[in-house]
Amino acid sequence: FLKNVMGLWILERLRKKWDEEGLASGYDALLGAAAAIDRSPGLIFPDDPRLLNPPRMTAALAEQMRETGQAAPTAPAAMARVVLDSLALRYASVVRTIEVLTGQTIAGVQIVGGGGRNDYLNQATADATGRPVVAGPVEATVIGNVLVQAVTAGRFASLAHARRHVAATPISGGRSAATPISGGRSADRIQPRRFEPRPASAGDDMARRYRELEARYLEVRT
Repeated sequence: FLKNVMGLWILERLRKKWDEEGLASGYDALLGAAAAIDRSPGLIFPDDPRLLNPPRMTAALAEQMRETGQAAPTAPAAMARVVLDSLALRYASVVRTIEVLTGQTIAGVQIVGGGGRNDYLNQATADATGRPVVAGPVEATVIGNVLVQAVTAGRFASLAHARRHVAATPISGGRSAATPISGGRSADRIQPRRFEPRPASAGDDMARRYRELEARYLEVRT
């Protein structure tokens, strides 16, 4: 099952604009400030086609928020918080949709690539989905390319054999061991991190507001 969902592209475009305006801060500092905000300043529908490549991401987000009666925050940390909370809630919505369409229960979510470094988004996704999130490996693309080339070069008997060299944490919480390369030592472990969902609280109201917002845009698109 393949479903494309917006990722951190929105935040990256915002950071580019803030940099041009002299408002940029380090990525970790931005995420820390966003996480410190007591309550989400607002919500957006991340998969709005207008957010794919607008001339000015700040203006595109402000326009969407005006449509839903929200005031777009001007502080970078507040807008980053809007984006991250909305992404987590969108991921939760997609997980539920996939379960309905496939009739299968999704045990958890794995985030690979650079997005796995974003601890706030990882935890927010776990909270929104009610499922554990496994973050990593960060260099998933590089690792995949290396493994495919290694299989082609005969270093591994199969892709499945190669994958066993990437020690991972399954959703069940177990751990697989790295398999030694014939004639060599074991590959270094690439250990993802796990985020458990926290008990629902104030997030329930935010989830309700997001569902109402999302329904508006999905109705418009259909």
